[in-house]
Amino acid sequence: MTATPTTIRLNEQNRENIDRFSKLTNRSRSYIINEAVEAYIQDRIHYVEKLDKAVASIDSQPTYAGEDVFSWMKTWGTEEEKPLDQSPLVSQTN
Repeated sequence: MTATPTTIRLNEQNRENIDRFSKLTNRSRSYIINEAVEAYIQDRIHYVEKLDKAVASIDSQPTYAGEDVFSWMKTWGTEEEKPLDQSPLVSQTN
């Protein structure tokens, strides 16, 4: 993969930490920064994709009001325990 020169501004502490880690690992600052950015971006992409999927599922999956879920949970382990499907749905699309 071709590297493209990019300029960034770092605070002094980050610059010192990058230099220190670079010396400890015998890697260039460029390598350290590139690896850190890649790991961060992959993590954020994964997080946002999962978040988008969860938000989209609200329109296609049953949704329960929080108070109904808590009321249902309070019946656990009692003689009045009910299945969740007896709680009213907030929304459900066909």
